[in-house]
Amino acid sequence: MLPPLKPIAMKERVSMVFIEKGQIDVKDGAFVVIDETGIRTHIPVGSIACIMLEPGTRVSHHAAALAARAGTLLVWVGEAGVRLYAA
Repeated sequence: MLPPLKPIAMKERVSMVFIEKGQIDVKDGAFVVIDETGIRTHIPVGSIACIMLEPGTRVSHHAAALAARAGTLLVWVGEAGVRLYAA
């Protein structure tokens, strides 16, 4: 079990990141995005204020729970952030 997280102050975070057509999961307590070609990218979820999830993005339950514990907002949007579907 991982120790409780201590969120970073908002003024020290990156404002937002867009993710399109990838699968988000948790590996070793960190966000991992796997794109269509199989390339894995680690995302420092605790240092981002908002992650915009564009069409084609799948999020695991563990990833949503980690984002909530880290204080990172997940927002489901349309292509190029045109529509807001859920937050």
